Amino acid sequence: MATLPESSRWKRKPVDQCDVVMKGGITSGVIYPRALVELARHYRFRGMGGSSAGAIGAALGAAAEFGRSRGGFARLYELPDQLDLGSLFRPERSTRALLPILMAFTGFRPDGGQRTGFARALAIVGAIASGFPLASILGLLPGVGLIIAGALADSWPGYLLITSGAVLAIIGWIVAVGIRLGWKLTRSVPANLFGICRGLDPSGGDDGLTNWLSTKLDLAAGLTAEEGPLRFGHLWTGRRNFRAGSIGDIPPFERSIDLRMISTCLSRSRPYEMPLKARTFLYDPAVWATLFPPAVMRALDDASPDDPEAAANTPPLRRLPDAADLPVIVATRMSLSFPLLIAAVPLWSVSYRKPSPDDAAQPPGAPQYEKLWFSDGGLASNFPVHLFDAPLPGRPTFAINLGSFSERTEPFEDQRDNIVLARDNLSLQPSYQAIPESGIGAVTGFAAAIFFTARDWHDNSHLDAPGYRDRIVRVLQTKTEGGLNLTMSPDVIDRLADRGQVAAREIVTQFREKTYPTKSEKKTHTGWDNHRWVRYRALLAGMPAFLGGFVRGHDALDIDFDDVPSYEFDGRAADLARLITDGLRNTAFAIEPVNEQTTANLTDAPGPPTVIRRVPQI
Repeated sequence: MATLPESSRWKRKPVDQCDVVMKGGITSGVIYPRALVELARHYRFRGMGGSSAGAIGAALGAAAEFGRSRGGFARLYELPDQLDLGSLFRPERSTRALLPILMAFTGFRPDGGQRTGFARALAIVGAIASGFPLASILGLLPGVGLIIAGALADSWPGYLLITSGAVLAIIGWIVAVGIRLGWKLTRSVPANLFGICRGLDPSGGDDGLTNWLSTKLDLAAGLTAEEGPLRFGHLWTGRRNFRAGSIGDIPPFERSIDLRMISTCLSRSRPYEMPLKARTFLYDPAVWATLFPPAVMRALDDASPDDPEAAANTPPLRRLPDAADLPVIVATRMSLSFPLLIAAVPLWSVSYRKPSPDDAAQPPGAPQYEKLWFSDGGLASNFPVHLFDAPLPGRPTFAINLGSFSERTEPFEDQRDNIVLARDNLSLQPSYQAIPESGIGAVTGFAAAIFFTARDWHDNSHLDAPGYRDRIVRVLQTKTEGGLNLTMSPDVIDRLADRGQVAAREIVTQFREKTYPTKSEKKTHTGWDNHRWVRYRALLAGMPAFLGGFVRGHDALDIDFDDVPSYEFDGRAADLARLITDGLRNTAFAIEPVNEQTTANLTDAPGPPTVIRRVPQI
């Protein structure tokens, strides 16, 4: 177990500030608490972000920063020792049989080890048989009857009956449990919001992932029951006495702590950055009461604006509160809806499509609403390292990535050998997905590679980009560490938590120590100095192409500011637009006469090249 740093180091706000982004990885999130504690020894957190399990880490880190003077980071450090993964994932009664089957498919044993080959197949059969005992008995019964009849005959026709009975028993069992399993997957899982667990304890107790996380957030933030639950407004203002409805939106650069996370809207095939800022989203209180603790539901209802038309809908709906008034646990839960394991979160929005016959029940003239399913943020962006990017950074953004050993089954004894980071301006090695070339493993491996490529290509494209690669530390894990392993032993959890702390210590050392010599060798620069310079060079390298494209496009624009087709300028905005346009054109014209070799010296490094372009705000 790692040594707890002196709590006195957290009693004041550090001068240096940073942002932190964390990757999703289900139970791999146990890496983050002590990593954040280590970073907090040197930096005050201003921006915290992530997806899925990374969103859990971001929320806990933001809460601990908010409660820094009240022991927030001491509580965060102790969290891995208090973790009981088995109590967090509580299936509903209708889906209870599926959780052991899912765990058997992953290959993890109850002791946290891993099964392979025949042992794994046997575990799957055992989990299905124990999950559906009646179907198993009914499926086996005809074949067993033939086997008994053959045994009583005690002749060669009897042996034939025994053989036929064995075959019939196998086929009957497969058909019977297949029907039962198919029913569970096609009826029970969708009825349970497309998940095995909803996040709350089905028995009405205080166990379950959402209850646990909501409690830990308030404890880390140092909020009492009267002050909680922790809302985004608490983090933005830094005030414990924040009250719903007291503020509107606060620009990101003015927020005391800027917490962001990603959720994926499957209905619209796109990610959304949380917290949602538009009041166009609504929720069904009856359904959400099965997803969030009573205190969170009361906070939502108290801050939700009145909307008689939404309340008259079938089902009755309420509008989401303003982003500042939204409980942090709501956004976090929407980001961590691990597909199949954790139920998706339904929202509603006004529909402007032509009403379908199913909408006829709504009152004439009433708004039509469409249901939106939000699931794991990692489906769209599992490592949103770009969340807090600016053209040039005023503070570092540390990014904690997750990876796996290619061959090792046990981690190295020295935790520093279990992490990877760029210690100079060279690129990090790209992630690698091994694909078998024969057998069933070839088909499943190829399919898995397709899925991970479709999901991660955008995030992975940042890993070797200048200005990104040197702020990323990758924490490696074996096949039995993290991921879907819900049965990790306390020793493994502690080992991963310590690995996260070592990873944070190494990236801090890389940024704060003077390791980059100058040309004159009279002094050296820190990794943070080098990072800012690389970002500046990379920005300049993309400017000639950007400015050239702007000039060519502006020449083709040929529209008078006083006679525009839409989005006309108000007041002095037209003068400001002309000023910006002239500045960009003049800079582009200044580049044109520069000789080719000089321009190449500006644009060819650092590599690989990056481009400047507009991208939508998610």
